[in-house]
Amino acid sequence: MVNISHCTTNEAPQSRKRYWEKVVTETYFPLALTFKAESRFAGALNSWDLGLISLSKLESDGLLYQRNSQHLEQAESEESYLVTIPDHDSIDFSQNGRDVGCNPGSFILQRSHLPYQFSYTQPNRLWVMKIPAPLLRSKVGLPERLVSLAFDASQGAGELMTEMVRMVSTRLDHMDQAARHTIGSHLVDLLALAVLDHSPMQSGLTSVQTAHLYRAEKYIRDHIQQPLRPQDIASACGISLRYLHMLFQMRGQSVSSWVQEQRLLFSDASLQQHAHTKSIAEIAYEWGFSSPAAFSQLYKNHFGLSPSEARSQYRARLNQHQDHHFQVDR
Repeated sequence: MVNISHCTTNEAPQSRKRYWEKVVTETYFPLALTFKAESRFAGALNSWDLGLISLSKLESDGLLYQRNSQHLEQAESEESYLVTIPDHDSIDFSQNGRDVGCNPGSFILQRSHLPYQFSYTQPNRLWVMKIPAPLLRSKVGLPERLVSLAFDASQGAGELMTEMVRMVSTRLDHMDQAARHTIGSHLVDLLALAVLDHSPMQSGLTSVQTAHLYRAEKYIRDHIQQPLRPQDIASACGISLRYLHMLFQMRGQSVSSWVQEQRLLFSDASLQQHAHTKSIAEIAYEWGFSSPAAFSQLYKNHFGLSPSEARSQYRARLNQHQDHHFQVDR
């Protein structure tokens, strides 16, 4: 098992800032750091590979992290989301013009491809999941609407997800790569349940309309591998066909375009997960496309490259991760 550990204990006081910036960059992405007490700063970070996602435990003194526009100019091409769970003290977060405080018993989502500011003033422990945006979008429609919002983790799926995060960290050293991959998938599924259970209203929609829309979205995702007609979706959700079309029009998409987008997002997640094992044709038919050719054209229109080009990139990334883990294990 790969458990990558970092700690400031053996670092000289004058080098701790540079060391911690390097640790954070390697684990998540580049951030600017402002220390409450730089020379006395103490921090430790453990991270684990869970297939397509990563999990980390970060313990440190008070700190301000900033993701600035200059970081985005050199950002990696693949967008990701961070799910952050505080254990000891509240955190303050600001992104996309919205500010939120997140106390223990809650969690927030951060988007890598937009500037943000994140801080806590007292020693804290944070659990952080880093999830590729395509994977999260295959589980949660438009996750960008969920950033800068605090979600309840004191009950239901949110509590189950956060407790699982804490629990598995002590057991991952004894799990093989396939088991860790499965754990990662389960955590993303629990996250999707948690945010769907407690998602805020979308702009322009009443609470009743929002509830109907989420019910329709969930039905679509649950049956995405089957033929889906708008009338069947409306009937399953107990609403009229006209009302269903109105809900999706209010969010700026037609029902059919949203279904197609979900098929593409699910197929892209499958392409990443099975880069070495499934053919493009198998993935196309699995997610409801009429032919591999139709899938390839729609995929390229949406993602900007063909499925074969994307698979080559995913294979290269997986091989790079496996080589790195082999070197660490040795």
